[in-house]
Amino acid sequence: MPKFSENEKAIIKEKLHIEGERLFIQHGIKKVTVDDLVKAAGIAKGSFYAFYKNKEHLYMEIMGILQKKMLEDKKDFLKKNCPMPPKELMKKVILWFFREAQKYPMVIRQDSETTEYLFRKLPKEVMDAHTHEDKQDILELMEYGITFKCDIEIATKTLQMLAITFLNLQSDMNDNYDNVMEIMLNGVINEIVRDDYDSC
Repeated sequence: MPKFSENEKAIIKEKLHIEGERLFIQHGIKKVTVDDLVKAAGIAKGSFYAFYKNKEHLYMEIMGILQKKMLEDKKDFLKKNCPMPPKELMKKVILWFFREAQKYPMVIRQDSETTEYLFRKLPKEVMDAHTHEDKQDILELMEYGITFKCDIEIATKTLQMLAITFLNLQSDMNDNYDNVMEIMLNGVINEIVRDDYDSC
């Protein structure tokens, strides 16, 4: 197992993050190999495995970093818009997320095929940790007046599926995309988000 100083570790991880993101965007996770990653980063294969079990773990780490950036920006958005009624705010948050995601091609590229692949390749606890992060993100919405008619686990899974559906639709964009998105969004929000007149 190679030994690295803290500085070397930081440099290697940064290279892998930069080159990994570039390659995953260009080719998708299934086509990128560990050989591609180490060649692009200019490191030995053994060095890669000193940091990651496989390319899928690197992929998830990069996605986590990108999502964290988006979540930090989301807090600012929520602070500016929190006086809105809950359903309207929820709709604006979701639409904001998809506009913001356009800045991150790797996030946009994540479709149902990629998600299914990751579920097959990664241990359950890795994917559960990702779901837990999504759940925490949704719990944070409650600080801004958005409450849910259903259990948080169900709300989390529903919004994850909605996100994957929207990302899939983007790859098949046509004149009906906005209309389809609007119908789905309104339907989901009406089912899971409380408003002033809703009760348990």
